[in-house]
Amino acid sequence: MEKKDLNKSYYMGILKCLSYPIFMVGIVTVIPSLLFIFYPEEKGLMQYFAIPGVAYLFIGYLIRLFTQEYKVAELKRNSAPVVTLLIWIISIFIGSIPFYLTKDYTFTQALFESTSGFTTTGFTVTDFNTVSHMVLLYRSLLHLLGGVGLILILSLVVSNTFGMQLFKAEGHLDKIEPSVSYSARTIIVIYLGLITGGTILYTLFGMPLFDSINHAISAVSTGGFSTKAQSIGFWHNVPVDITTVILMMLGATNFMATMLLFRGKFKSVFKNSETLVTLFFIAVTTPIVIGQLFANGICEHLPSAIDNAVFQVVAVITTTGLSTVDDFFPRSTFALMPLIILMFIGGNTGSTAGGLKAYRVSLGLRSIYYETRSAAESNRIHRGRFFYHFGKKENFTREEQSANNTYILMYLAIGFVGTFALSLCGYDFKDSFIEFFSALGTVGMSSGIVSRDMSNASMWIIMVGMLIARLEIYIFILSGTRIITEIKELLKRK
Repeated sequence: MEKKDLNKSYYMGILKCLSYPIFMVGIVTVIPSLLFIFYPEEKGLMQYFAIPGVAYLFIGYLIRLFTQEYKVAELKRNSAPVVTLLIWIISIFIGSIPFYLTKDYTFTQALFESTSGFTTTGFTVTDFNTVSHMVLLYRSLLHLLGGVGLILILSLVVSNTFGMQLFKAEGHLDKIEPSVSYSARTIIVIYLGLITGGTILYTLFGMPLFDSINHAISAVSTGGFSTKAQSIGFWHNVPVDITTVILMMLGATNFMATMLLFRGKFKSVFKNSETLVTLFFIAVTTPIVIGQLFANGICEHLPSAIDNAVFQVVAVITTTGLSTVDDFFPRSTFALMPLIILMFIGGNTGSTAGGLKAYRVSLGLRSIYYETRSAAESNRIHRGRFFYHFGKKENFTREEQSANNTYILMYLAIGFVGTFALSLCGYDFKDSFIEFFSALGTVGMSSGIVSRDMSNASMWIIMVGMLIARLEIYIFILSGTRIITEIKELLKRK
């Protein structure tokens, strides 16, 4: 009986955790229905958001009521990856329902758009010729919720050891404040503050308020959804471009670094390996992209080329995917490889960005340097291996180096498997490679595969890539393995 009670407490604890994201998705789903006040011609679309939203709120409340006597603290120590995966899958599924109800999306397209929104990838199958303001806002709100992290919000209400496990499972390794709840609260305040500031700046520079809100969310969450088919390029506005670049950079920066930046501790921010790697690759790649813009005849004047080049480079390395140039990836030749490298690197750990993360790339590059130096020197000489972490010199061991290299190899292996899978759908290797690695890095820049006409099989392949990217590889594998084990145990008991 004791074992049965423990198992019941365990599953009820998981169910209790799931009630919070269901409730949050409910709030996000209801909000677009309020736009009928400003766009009365869209009143008929209210039901597709209001009804599911209220239903999610009610279901979340019922689950919370049903599980109130069970404590999340009773969950097993290694349950965080399982809870994390379940939260994302359930959120993506219920988040897809409003898309499907509008009848502008098939079931698979609705799931694809929801996955892209929550994972802040920015791939889209939306028809901009017919899309409503309600759908546009809803897409951005999915970025808002997915960017800050569903798990991060849950950490606010689960202030115990399990909350710390969830906090780390979401990829937030730096505790900004002494406790998890304070760290989560600080991150959310920074996140919403950047979005508010971005909205004000966009509006001042001539962008309509509705578009300003959507693009501020998209840039800070490093998502990539836009209200226009031409993305930021629709406005041809340099101040808007500069604002977007700043927001993308801040969104892709570790929240700890952002907080230090606002506190004026510039030395700590710039004496940080992640920051240095990011700035180095931006500086190296920008001149190459300027050359590509001139070679393609896209820009005729240097100021315009610099503006567009910096924008494209930052959009790729921050994994945002917003653009000022239509179809730049397919049109790139000699700039394509440097841009793909930026796509691999991605943003910082503890940020809204995807990719391998600049930390891992920095550690990998330092590992190559130390191994080369070690091979060239006498075996009797033993030197420390270190990297800079917010101004502090920290050592790393060979075990950490090995683990980092293993992760990078796994990332590349998954990327090539996904590339092969897309190739089986009839696409050439180059396009398949760019498209899947763009999904795996949550970049959202397309080589032309992602469209409303793409096959269901290719959409499912890319969806898996986006989900792995948002959860990160280890969490995805651990949670998947644990869920399979749990199902086997349940079947044995029956």
